Amino acid sequence: MTESTLSELLSQQLVRLDQLLALLERETEALVQRDVDQIEALLKEKLGLLDSIGQADLQLSRHPHIQQASEDPTCAATLAQARERLAKCQSRNQHNQEQAELVGASLTRLQQLLQRTRHASAMTYTGEGQTHVGQRLGKRIQV
Repeated sequence: MTESTLSELLSQQLVRLDQLLALLERETEALVQRDVDQIEALLKEKLGLLDSIGQADLQLSRHPHIQQASEDPTCAATLAQARERLAKCQSRNQHNQEQAELVGASLTRLQQLLQRTRHASAMTYTGEGQTHVGQRLGKRIQV
């Protein structure tokens, strides 16, 4: 097996980062649409892509000419693009995390509302202030 050039490795990493950015944009759409199946599929795909990016980073860090990357104009430009894409990916991922938290909070409120309407007489509160429908409410009372 021939050793890949540093420029090729950087270009391949840039392609992976572009794929990750596109995947994160699809994840945003799935979160907005609350498509649970799509979110789950994208999560699995994202984990695989992140693993691939991590392995490529390791390979790049072990490349014998990595120290000269900043001296070669082509490698330096590709490296700058990769850092820019990585920053965009991190920003988009943070945005998606915030969206997921909002969706989760919305679903929790909906679940609590449904519980209150279904079991209004059996509803209590937990120590954290969350609603809880007691299944055994009054079972231990003896007359």
